[in-house]
Amino acid sequence: MRYLFQNLTHLEVLDISHCNIGEISRTSFIGTQKLRHLYLSKNKLMTLDFLAQPELKRLTSIYFDKNSITSIPLDVLQKLPTNLSEFDLSSNPIDCSCSQTDFIFWIIQNQNILKQAENIFCKSFSPSPDFRAADFDIDSCVHKKRLTIVLSVCFVILVVVLSVLAYRFQFYLQYCCILMRGYRSPAQQECSYDAFVIFSSYDEAWVMNELMENLENGVPPIHLCLHMRDFQAGKSIASNIIDEGIMGSRKVIVVVSQHFIDSAWCRFEFELAQSRFMMERNANIIIIILEDVEERKTKKVFGLHKHLKKNTYLKWSRDPLSNMRFWIRLRRAIIKQ
Repeated sequence: MRYLFQNLTHLEVLDISHCNIGEISRTSFIGTQKLRHLYLSKNKLMTLDFLAQPELKRLTSIYFDKNSITSIPLDVLQKLPTNLSEFDLSSNPIDCSCSQTDFIFWIIQNQNILKQAENIFCKSFSPSPDFRAADFDIDSCVHKKRLTIVLSVCFVILVVVLSVLAYRFQFYLQYCCILMRGYRSPAQQECSYDAFVIFSSYDEAWVMNELMENLENGVPPIHLCLHMRDFQAGKSIASNIIDEGIMGSRKVIVVVSQHFIDSAWCRFEFELAQSRFMMERNANIIIIILEDVEERKTKKVFGLHKHLKKNTYLKWSRDPLSNMRFWIRLRRAIIKQ
């Protein structure tokens, strides 16, 4: 069509009805700036996107009756010729569902230019000859659209929040899954270790030189679970903490220092230890105060301040006599069932 009309610069009336036309491109009417009357009745058109062409701005009458048009997009409606006085959409299967609210609004507001408005029929209902807003529940559609938008926004927010929470608490969720598979207390299962040691990497020298040396080389030997030595390679840290440390040890030793307070991993491990041993009445968490920490700082670790207030803890000292009593008390606490 573009090649047919490109030289018809003085064309004012074009009648191509009954031509079995199924589609017209957006560039078909280049060169027809003076076209005023367009007849496209009794074809097979399904869309009218080409009406947005600037070359058709001078149209005053358009006839599209007896085609297969269900709706006209909002961007096309907004670009229709401003001088339009007759627009025939009769005998088209107009879709009057809530998904076409903008188009239905346009039909209602422009009945003065719509030719044979009583013959505009909808697939979803049969309107009265006087096509009014009463024939189409506009308010219901607006409410549905708003509700859909609100629900969509809420759904997106919910997905984002759940994703953030899942990422933030992925380790806790993993721990819950383990418990749901079947919780067994230390007395009900065969533990691989006597005690899992929670400590900051900055305190590793003390753990290796003092704690491990005195407990594992003593009589009887106490088998400790240390992350740098006993965690399985290739397994996630969280899974190792849960499977090897928390679930695989009878007791948990917590080495408290300023480095421990500042470590996110230490805080996480301590919270997991509490969540498990809260299910049991026994005091299976043994706290060692490696260095003095301000009371207000212990509140930074969830449950630590409360635990220190309610349970007896051990305090490391370099004094030989106190040192001896420290190891005796620690061994007794670990060995005790």
